[in-house]
Amino acid sequence: MYEFFRKSINNEDGQVAVIIAAAFTVLLGFTALAVDAGVMYVEHTRLVRAADAAALAGAQELPGNPGRAAELAEEYAEMNGVDPEQVIVDISGNNRQIQVSIDKTIELVFARVFGYDASDVSASVTAQVSPVKSLNGAVPFSIKNQTFYYGEPYVLKEGASGSDSDGSRWCGWFGALDFTGGGGGANEYEDMIIEGFSEKISIGDIIDIEPGNMAGPTADGVQERIESCNHIPSCTWDNHAPECPRVIYVPIVEEYDGSGGNRRVEVVGFAAFFLEGLENHQGNNGDVVGRFVFETVSAETDDSLVGFGLTSVKLLE
Repeated sequence: MYEFFRKSINNEDGQVAVIIAAAFTVLLGFTALAVDAGVMYVEHTRLVRAADAAALAGAQELPGNPGRAAELAEEYAEMNGVDPEQVIVDISGNNRQIQVSIDKTIELVFARVFGYDASDVSASVTAQVSPVKSLNGAVPFSIKNQTFYYGEPYVLKEGASGSDSDGSRWCGWFGALDFTGGGGGANEYEDMIIEGFSEKISIGDIIDIEPGNMAGPTADGVQERIESCNHIPSCTWDNHAPECPRVIYVPIVEEYDGSGGNRRVEVVGFAAFFLEGLENHQGNNGDVVGRFVFETVSAETDDSLVGFGLTSVKLLE
């Protein structure tokens, strides 16, 4: 009888050893899955963040400069630790969307026990620029709806009425805007040139025209904005810092009604204008000169609009 129990115990010990070995193998498998899955998750998160940064950076150059947009996206991906060879940048036909895709092969550790040496991790992000529908910070200048030549010299506001072109530069028009209505006066007008209008201006708004030319406040306001730019190197129309004070947001308008000093206009869009200076400032004269540029800003948008170069960027789901 004793011998029978002894053999039974020995057999059970052998069975327990087999069970423990099997359990250890399963446990090792779960460990491999957990560790390598964690590594892949962390790397995926890093790639998504890199793709986000790259897409948002590249979108700043759309729609005006798609070539530079692609270059900038690749540069930002590399700055975030991604090999340029792993980055693919696609820009839509209308130059309003940029997609950044990143594919990377991750070397596995514990999963090698089960014959898995590596796995692919990828991320893809699309950013879109859309025309501005309404914004805060517009200046009380305006320009009539027309075809714009970005980067070309313009006289945005003339000291006296003139033609659409002075032979070498495109011209805006005489009228300044009275955002608050009722003729707010020279001080209010100058403050709005310097700071921008604090309230929202939207497409479809009907706005009064300021009576008189207000050459003095125009010159003072423009000069202060230009002198407020202290970036090094100095900003230019084709190379300026984000939110540079020399970049102003200008309503695009069409005549609505009225005549003489009682005219009103309707806002049909918004553009960005880089201030380069003031010319012929004496008496009732003073020409605000600069260039229209492509610019992005945080604002409400409408994808159905044609747009005038001032856009806002968003990431698509």
